[in-house]
Amino acid sequence: MRGLTIDVIIGVHPWERENLQPVKISFAMATDTRIAGREDVIEHALDYAAASDRVAALAREGKFQLVETLAEHVAALLLREFAIQRVRVEVEKPQAVKEADSVGVSIERRRSPAAKG
Repeated sequence: MRGLTIDVIIGVHPWERENLQPVKISFAMATDTRIAGREDVIEHALDYAAASDRVAALAREGKFQLVETLAEHVAALLLREFAIQRVRVEVEKPQAVKEADSVGVSIERRRSPAAKG
């Protein structure tokens, strides 16, 4: 998923706590795709629509201060709710610095060995 754009409350400044701002969230979920590729049926593939809906809801409800915190919560949600082993999450805040296209973070997290799914 690249460039999922959501208007959210995010930031540390008082005005940021009162006004919606766009964030762009991208994520890559790592899973074994052999069965989906071989059988060509949706039941064996990742549900990108469900993942994007869950990520958007989390971002809107979270009202995080930091893009780092949003990224960590997105990674945890995807690892918890989807049959993936690893996820890379990028969160960008396009309007954070006037002179820049955006600011943001990129993280990669893995499912813990004890986790099921």
